[in-house]
Amino acid sequence: MVTVNEAKEKIIANTPLLPTEKRNTEASAGYVLAEDILSPMPLPSFRQSSMDGYAIIHSDVTGKGISLKIADEAKAGLTTVQTLTAGTAIRIFTGAPVPEGATAVIMQENTVVENGQVVINEYPVAEGKNVRNIGQQVKKGAIALAKDTFLTPGSVGFLLGMNVPEVEVYRKPRIGLLVTGDELLKQDEPLSHGKIYESNSAMLVSALGQEGILRVEVKYAKDDLESTMAALQDLAEKNDVVLATGGVSVGDYDFVGKALSGIQAETVFYKVRQKPGKPLLFAKTSKTLFFALPGNPASSLVCYYEYVLPAIRKLSGRSEFFLRALKMPVTVDYSFDGERDEFLKAYANQASVTPLTGQESFALRSFAVANAIIYLPVKQQNVRKGDLVEVHLLPF
Repeated sequence: MVTVNEAKEKIIANTPLLPTEKRNTEASAGYVLAEDILSPMPLPSFRQSSMDGYAIIHSDVTGKGISLKIADEAKAGLTTVQTLTAGTAIRIFTGAPVPEGATAVIMQENTVVENGQVVINEYPVAEGKNVRNIGQQVKKGAIALAKDTFLTPGSVGFLLGMNVPEVEVYRKPRIGLLVTGDELLKQDEPLSHGKIYESNSAMLVSALGQEGILRVEVKYAKDDLESTMAALQDLAEKNDVVLATGGVSVGDYDFVGKALSGIQAETVFYKVRQKPGKPLLFAKTSKTLFFALPGNPASSLVCYYEYVLPAIRKLSGRSEFFLRALKMPVTVDYSFDGERDEFLKAYANQASVTPLTGQESFALRSFAVANAIIYLPVKQQNVRKGDLVEVHLLPF
């Protein structure tokens, strides 16, 4: 049995970086850059107005109330080059090209228009005011986004604004999921005594979807060694990571551990000194990582967030693997016995965190409203209201 920290260290140490692939930039959010992106153009590529107002020569404004003749108009998308002469102004709109010779833009709120003249009610006017200069965001040939940058919607917009149509990124892992348990029913089957509806697969597929993994191969196996081995072998041949839910404990009908040995997977560790989720197994072959998760749904989801998700993120090139952690004051007293660290389903606001009722490994109702997990090591078995505890924020 390993500790929580030992388990995390072993997982990260045994998780490689996946190969790269080209992706259309518009579909690259959630991926990690595998190359520096050099700007193919300056951004902006021409001087732009950042305001609706009037393009002027700043030195023409020698005091408040100066009037300038309105000589022309410049709107966004204008392709002709305009030139501003001394003593005149050009009506201009946000994003429009600033005319040659103009040195500032006065926002329209500081002007009054009378008889074809614009009265400037601002003084002094700084040179360059409200003008976006060429290359102000990024110069041509400069690093626009560095390798290992996690791409966000803002990244997509920035790259497409420079006409970067595709990027080299680390690919996301292919995931296979094995569901075991003869007691399980599919959603459209009638409920009978001794049976329960299977929900772990949809729960885990949904969690993977939050990480941008939208295709998961799901297989079901009977509670026998032969079918479990066959399913694991098939999933391993096609996927980078295989998750199994259920069948990993020490019961007579728990075959996942034996099946992994049967397909020549090397067990890195089995069992973690924690509650819930003690019977977690992590194994590997040269091509595939295996996580055998407990069948109890709350245990399975805790293990996914604390152990599987960091591996997926490392495979995908992320530099931050684990859930965001912070210290927060707890709102109630809490204590536990035993020699295992505890993970508590919890709800955190901006000021504090509250453990939820229903901490049993089978109880998923509390996870349905949780937005955090409290991590309590054994050395922190007795906490009092107001004590600081380690909080892991769930992804949303």
